[in-house]
Amino acid sequence: MDFITEPERKVPLRDAGDVLVLGGGPAGMIAAMAAASRGASTTLVERYGFLGGMATAALVGPFAGTRHRYGGGRIIGGIPWELILRLVRHGGATLDTFCYPSDGGSSSDPDDSSPPGLPAGLPAGSSAGSRGTGRGDIPFDPEVLKWVSEQMALEAGVRLQYHSAATGVVKTEKQISAVLVESKSGRQALCARVIVDATGDADIAAFAGVPFETGRPGDGALQPMTLMFRLGGVDTDGLGDISRPFVPPFIRRKAEEAVAREKLPVFGGPWTFWGSTFRPGEVMVNMVRLWGDATDVEVLTRNEITGRAHMQQFVAFLKENFTEFKNSFLIDSGPQIGIRETRRIRGAYVLTGEDIRGERKFSDAVALGGHVIDIHSPDGTSQQVRKKVSPYQIPYRCLLPQGIGNLLVAGRPISASHEAHASLRVMGTCMATGQAAGVAAAMAARKNGDPAGVDIADLQGALLETGALIHGGVSDPHE
Repeated sequence: MDFITEPERKVPLRDAGDVLVLGGGPAGMIAAMAAASRGASTTLVERYGFLGGMATAALVGPFAGTRHRYGGGRIIGGIPWELILRLVRHGGATLDTFCYPSDGGSSSDPDDSSPPGLPAGLPAGSSAGSRGTGRGDIPFDPEVLKWVSEQMALEAGVRLQYHSAATGVVKTEKQISAVLVESKSGRQALCARVIVDATGDADIAAFAGVPFETGRPGDGALQPMTLMFRLGGVDTDGLGDISRPFVPPFIRRKAEEAVAREKLPVFGGPWTFWGSTFRPGEVMVNMVRLWGDATDVEVLTRNEITGRAHMQQFVAFLKENFTEFKNSFLIDSGPQIGIRETRRIRGAYVLTGEDIRGERKFSDAVALGGHVIDIHSPDGTSQQVRKKVSPYQIPYRCLLPQGIGNLLVAGRPISASHEAHASLRVMGTCMATGQAAGVAAAMAARKNGDPAGVDIADLQGALLETGALIHGGVSDPHE
């Protein structure tokens, strides 16, 4: 590869306050609200013109990891739960699907690994030993989410800077002294006492030289990307119960036959349910499958183009083959492709699959997870492996990257193995780790700017004051 040397230039330096959050997705927007609510002057930088990240820019839904599906109650609280309740009040989410009767199946039932598609023999929203157990996920309206999250951020005192992409850092040996961002206004350098990387891909950590891992052990292969799309004009009554993730077996069988005849691309699911919509007559479709490294712009470009072509084939396939979809039409697709997995930082502790399956307790726990270990195969097939877990704790050390003193990481790139990441990557858990990062950043900014020096008991106490859940799920009157 050839290179050029940029001429030296002066970059305007702007004080971003106590806390600078990069990325306004589920983790970042909650982190910024949490930091500002603790009295820290907080700036949130987002590359789109709205908040929500994967929930709005990629139409990924529903909010998974909000309640444990096999018992254990609601597992997020505080600001993330307030966001959801505000969405409900403004008609932007529903709790009608939040709790389903359970047969009392234990969350310690043996792991179940699936053949292609939905786990074999299991109804939608179920797993081995849990007939009729609901997911506890929350479908939402992305447009209402954009507005409600923005209003909550402004009310908390967050300074928003949209249409700005982080492109690098300036650092000393163990500190980030400034984050470089590019926008229509040109290049800027933003400085803050504490920085929270909520980019989803650990971009800031990578710019700063933090070690990271990608993909599964052995070959580093990553879970596939998905272009989400929404359909209107669907006979949702004819489809049955679509209030939880739903793979109609009759659609899957027909799609498999079409793939075998090379009439249809390889697909996932297909999941046709309520997620980024909950209106009768509409479904969200999770069907597109594309592979590669989403931190590579050439891969992203190719997959965006291919994804839209595949989406048109899937839309035509549904309309032509199933009466429930014969009058359907494409409402929209995600402005960007949905991404499951890229970098995972190496932090002060690496959370493992054994930790979460064994319900390991941590003295520095700051958040709860509880979504199934959900691995979509990186091998070019539609295979999905799912393993049940009980509600588990996420330690603060997973948010502390190695080698940089004034940086926290929140959301799906926190320090975890490939297997553990496949559970904690969901949006409910990302919001929970964002809340922990935001509170910790505010506390560190008031002292020496070192998140590793935050007193854990004080941090846990502050989180509990906000309503965050770190020791176990709770029952809720909305269930």
